[in-house]
Amino acid sequence: MTLSGWQWASALLLLACLASFVWGMRKFFVQPAGNTTGMRIIGALGLLFGALHFMAIFLTNSITGQRGSLAAFLYLCSLGLFWWAIRTNSSARLSAAFSPDVPVHLVESGPYRFMRHPFYCSYLLAWLAGTIATARWWLLPTVAVMVIIYWKAARGEEEKFSRSSLAAEYQKYRERTACLLPNPMKLLLARRLQ
Repeated sequence: MTLSGWQWASALLLLACLASFVWGMRKFFVQPAGNTTGMRIIGALGLLFGALHFMAIFLTNSITGQRGSLAAFLYLCSLGLFWWAIRTNSSARLSAAFSPDVPVHLVESGPYRFMRHPFYCSYLLAWLAGTIATARWWLLPTVAVMVIIYWKAARGEEEKFSRSSLAAEYQKYRERTACLLPNPMKLLLARRLQ
């Protein structure tokens, strides 16, 4: 079977995203409580869903230019957002999802000016890209499951901030930013209040 250009592009971009995310899990995020159940679930589902997305890409020899280019754009946005968030946090690494530690600093620069959880947004963009590229709607549950997991992780992190010495500062930050995706209304309102 000969792979089309869009199949190769999608497979390589998915590989770049997943390799980046694994690097982040192993080399960037700290795990003060060790490998939590939540992180084990994310790792196992990431492996399973990654395999499903690769399978869908290799089985779909009709990736159109429109779907392929949109998927490539989403994969590149995912990569760009991930590495922008890494660079923004290079001086003080963050704890991994579902870690029980209390935050000691608040990041409001880089992609954090627009959303509170750019890493989770980055991951979701990658899962969505594969679904769009292949038009295999049986991949939609992989996106839905990861949305639920990342939303739960984000809520847990916000709860940790509410128990920290940064609670008041975080509440102000929360009022002017969106959770997982930039919110144009909040961005406009925050600009007017400055």
